[in-house]
Amino acid sequence: MQLPDLDFRKHTLANGLDVILRAQGGLPFVAVNLWYHVGSKNEERNQRGYAHLFEHLMFEGSQHYPGDFFKHLQRLGASINGSTSSDRTNYFVDIPTAHLETVLAMESDRMACLVPALDENRLRIQKGVVKNEYRQNYANRPYGMVWPLIAEAMYPPQHPYSWMTIGVMEDLDAATLGDVSAFFARYYVPANSSLAIVGDIDPDAALSTAERYFGPIPAGSKAQAPWTPATPLPSGRELVLRDRVELDRLYLLWHTVPHFHEDDAPLGLLGDILARGKASRLYNKLVIDRQIAQDVTAYQSGRELAGAFGITVTLRPSRAIDELRGLLDEEVASIAEAGVTPEELSRVRTMKTASFLFALEHLGGFGGVADRLNAYNVYRGDPGLITRDLPRFQAVDVDDIRRVARRYLAGKPAVSLSVVGQKAVTSSPTLDRAVPPTSSPPAAFAAPTPEILRLGNGLPVWVIPRRDLPTVSMAVAMIGGASLQPSRRAGLAQLAVSMLDEGTRTRSAAEIALAAEAMGTGLSASCGWDGAFVSFRCLEPLVEPSLDLAADILREPSFPEAEWDRLHGQTLAALRADRDSAEARGYRALLAALYDEGHPYHDPLDGTEEIVAGLRRDEAIDFHRRVLGPAHAGVVVAGDVDPDRIVSLLERRLGDWAGPPIPSPVIDAPSPSSRPRLILLDRPGAAQAVIRAGHVGIARNEPDFEALLLANQVLGGQFTSRLNEKLREEKAYTYGVRSSFDCRLGVGPFSVATSVQSDKAADAIDDIMNELRALVGDRPPTQAELDDARRSLIEGQTRQFETPAALVNRYANLFVHSLPPDHFRDFAARLQEVSLGSLADAARRRIRPDSLVVVVVADAAQVQDDLKRLGWAELELLKD
Repeated sequence: MQLPDLDFRKHTLANGLDVILRAQGGLPFVAVNLWYHVGSKNEERNQRGYAHLFEHLMFEGSQHYPGDFFKHLQRLGASINGSTSSDRTNYFVDIPTAHLETVLAMESDRMACLVPALDENRLRIQKGVVKNEYRQNYANRPYGMVWPLIAEAMYPPQHPYSWMTIGVMEDLDAATLGDVSAFFARYYVPANSSLAIVGDIDPDAALSTAERYFGPIPAGSKAQAPWTPATPLPSGRELVLRDRVELDRLYLLWHTVPHFHEDDAPLGLLGDILARGKASRLYNKLVIDRQIAQDVTAYQSGRELAGAFGITVTLRPSRAIDELRGLLDEEVASIAEAGVTPEELSRVRTMKTASFLFALEHLGGFGGVADRLNAYNVYRGDPGLITRDLPRFQAVDVDDIRRVARRYLAGKPAVSLSVVGQKAVTSSPTLDRAVPPTSSPPAAFAAPTPEILRLGNGLPVWVIPRRDLPTVSMAVAMIGGASLQPSRRAGLAQLAVSMLDEGTRTRSAAEIALAAEAMGTGLSASCGWDGAFVSFRCLEPLVEPSLDLAADILREPSFPEAEWDRLHGQTLAALRADRDSAEARGYRALLAALYDEGHPYHDPLDGTEEIVAGLRRDEAIDFHRRVLGPAHAGVVVAGDVDPDRIVSLLERRLGDWAGPPIPSPVIDAPSPSSRPRLILLDRPGAAQAVIRAGHVGIARNEPDFEALLLANQVLGGQFTSRLNEKLREEKAYTYGVRSSFDCRLGVGPFSVATSVQSDKAADAIDDIMNELRALVGDRPPTQAELDDARRSLIEGQTRQFETPAALVNRYANLFVHSLPPDHFRDFAARLQEVSLGSLADAARRRIRPDSLVVVVVADAAQVQDDLKRLGWAELELLKD
């Protein structure tokens, strides 16, 4: 299958900036994506972390747009982010088209005028934020220190891939304002940049606007590839890291080739043959047959200067790395000697084709069309490779796979890291940047209303045609999910649903996986609190065989005993591994404090070790018989479909589906805590304090839902929220903080989540409590905050309807909550009805600081004295 051509225009401004434009209608929003060809590889050894630091500093305001970058755009419904890798830095804004000029004005201003807005205070705060990110993502996370060790082992100290993008904290500490300003002036210039604008645009007008704002900026020069020493390993390196993990893990890496090298594609497909999907070699051998492993991945990671092939295996409890290494070497040697079968190669080539095509469904974000156009432009100078890069994978043959296995892997030196648990174009007038542009009125957006059809047995089918790409997504949604599992059997629903694709009366688990992967079809069975889902995403020509598979696992699962034993064991191992995660421990402790034992929400969706250990196969079979039937089921399908044809296909497969009546879930509303509580879980040696705070919230169908969406936006629902402004932007205690209402069929939790430096845990908790009290007390939401929150949600909803898979997900959740199919069409009107007074009233009713339960997971020796001094709750110290 060939990819459809993608029309685009590329124009290089006089200052060297590449501008790529693609008009793609359908939704009134635009993806603005800017790449700078600078990453950690461009740093000197005393600058390690500068590129990533600028990812943060670029959001702190520029000369003509002072203050937080998010503040200007999130209220307009924008999705904003950025990322840094070893080779590039990218920034994206996905926003209603009406505000395109504003985005281009701001992006150009931080390119042209960032340095004048930098000061010592901003630099100090963002250094603190980066340090908290380092603690959260590396020092305080299971397996978090693996990649810094591997980078140092794979590359000599002079090589720019020998350090991580996050950098070295000592280098950041020493960085002066002059140092970082000079780094910015060298690399963040038009000649070293690429701008992609994709979406609902007039290309000529968009180019004229880009020329107006970016054209006057001095060109600078392209970054030169840094000198790199030779990287071959004279011999293998064996490393052992003792970490606080329950499941041991092995990492193996070999030196290979940079991206786009002639051997990059065969190596990538070799990784897929080894470990992509349940039909892959290593998954079958290690996870299914021998049950040594919990999971396995294999991949080719090509970068600009070098590449590596990696295999990562997480072991099951009580299994040893020693018994694993020989099996991996044996499999690699087997491929190097005997090659792979044409069927294996055909499977992964089809999956690769499907992944290329599915990527074209998204305009913006990471990996969307705009991002991929920039990637091919920056790395290869040709955005057109977005659809012309696939043939290099399609041309790979079995001899290529065998050759690269011999050349790079079999018998070649590798870095082995064992992680072992510690058991404990137009002329423009002169630009005046001081005058911001005025957005056009936002284009009216009405979410689609599905066409409702029914099968002969009454099963409703919601159809949403979307004809721009030949892809289809579908889900059979069944109301209830985990809400219908028996009392004190947490984890049963998720485990039972996970068994659906582990074998049917006519197909084994391996045959199901092979059939799906050979078509490039993503087939899944999943369970949430409110519903269970059998879903797939496929290419349009393969709808019928994909639907055959989905119907088979839905209606005829056989719950094979061997697969039950394996999946049950894997689930227990995953729960055991959760002991390593401070975030998981905090979440579980919060639920246990908010909901009485026996309540459906007392335990997490995946259960607890104690409960899951006692679950039996016959319970899962009974759950399927009683709950996963047509009584409260419906089908949601979106994409390149004809409604009448899809109903005909469904009728032949589900039209006679019958089952017993299913009771509707009845979930008692718990009483909120009568007093605040402060619970400390001791985690000796923890590098950071994890905080989970909350109380019981609301159910999805309560009338306060929309008002609380708005209140939460103000409090902690977005980057510009009060909580994030206080804890991150003002005090640099954390990498980020968020609040949310988890609205379910029953009353779900309201929660605040963050991780902070341990010596600031008490201060951060006090700030959280103060912000909650202020919101419902003497500092209620202002009209400006309400207007910004409302505009953000209304204008930001467009991108949530971008792909068939997104449509199916959103409307399937409407279905399980018994909301009407046109519910999203009136979303904006319902938000407009929320007044400032009703917003404040809803917040006062539903946000209860005096019922707040705060769970802290930290080294008790570091935090307990400070916590005891908070005063508004007695400290409860728990050993876990």
